[in-house]
Amino acid sequence: MEPFYIMVFAAGLVAANLLFSLLRLPGRSTPVLAYQRREGLLNLQERLCLGTVEEAVGRDFRVFPRVAAGAVLEGDAETGRRRRRRADRGLAGHVLDFLVCAAADAHPLCAVLAVSPEPTRRQRREVAFLRAACADAGRPIVELELADGYELTAVRRRLLDAIESSEVRLSSGPD
Repeated sequence: MEPFYIMVFAAGLVAANLLFSLLRLPGRSTPVLAYQRREGLLNLQERLCLGTVEEAVGRDFRVFPRVAAGAVLEGDAETGRRRRRRADRGLAGHVLDFLVCAAADAHPLCAVLAVSPEPTRRQRREVAFLRAACADAGRPIVELELADGYELTAVRRRLLDAIESSEVRLSSGPD
């Protein structure tokens, strides 16, 4: 007689689960998390740095702010699947402050890091990681210290040198 009661109990649990799933509101299957909007993508010094980089590279290039490192870097395919996945996971959460791309096809050419004048230990580790990852991938990287003003010719020279070292053929646009 005991197996009968176990089957009746199991059937009751299945019926209760079905009833609760039908009563649940549609579209509310996952809990709502608390979020709020950020007021700005870049602070004042970062916007000044972005304007300087855009002016320095000119119209042949586009500058994109806050690009996820995983969008332009990936684990080396020759190292094996596990090491590649671990490298890809290591890129999660890392952000390149600016990415200089060819205007014609948005091909990434050079990363730019806007470095704080007095970085915290965490910021120094972030910059060191991105510097090493870009160097390992052969992606040129330029570090600019955030300031209230920039020497445009010096920034232009550094950026164009980095772009030239990217070993990518640049085209001026579709023919």
